[in-house]
Amino acid sequence: MDRLSTAAALLAASLPVSVLAETAEQPEPLSPSQYFVGIKGGISKIGNSDRIVQSNGERVEASESDFEGFAGVDIGIYTPGGQSRLYYSYERHNTDVSFPNTPNYELVASMHLFSADYLFRKNRDITPFVGLHFGYSSVEPDSSSFANFDVSGFVFGLQGGVNWTVVDQLSLELGFRHSLLPSDTQSWTGQDNNGNPVTIESQQKGVSSLYGSVSYRF
Repeated sequence: MDRLSTAAALLAASLPVSVLAETAEQPEPLSPSQYFVGIKGGISKIGNSDRIVQSNGERVEASESDFEGFAGVDIGIYTPGGQSRLYYSYERHNTDVSFPNTPNYELVASMHLFSADYLFRKNRDITPFVGLHFGYSSVEPDSSSFANFDVSGFVFGLQGGVNWTVVDQLSLELGFRHSLLPSDTQSWTGQDNNGNPVTIESQQKGVSSLYGSVSYRF
């Protein structure tokens, strides 16, 4: 009888410990996925190598492009747990190309990108991130002085930055993105300021951008 009482007492004493152990071993529940939409803007630079081939065979290089303003939109989803996000972006970039004694023209890059980011310090107000992207881009001149060309194809690159959750559904972001553009060289014809025929060779290298964005989660 004493042995039976002792066993029952030991079982009763160990029961709370077992319950606590099971509770401690349970994983933290994942936060639900969230969709988001955002708008972005900033400055970007299209790396390009443009030159003029004159009728005498002489080559004249274009001046280096400067940073210009750009804009874009994002639509995507934060995965359950908030450790990563997937999204689509549309961005429009431009830069002026200038030569001596030849009319300037503007290059316009339209980019459709799919991105995946890894978020550090998940579910915190300030969240650094890094990511990859790929997609499709189209680069063409916006000019009435020259024949047009269009360089289209696959694009990929990297991005990183910091996201700040202002309130539960609103966040601000600062980031940097670099994309490699199709590097095919395109030749097209035009005229210099004196009306002489010239051949223009254009080759794009990439787009580097610094941006700020605001997004709404739902």
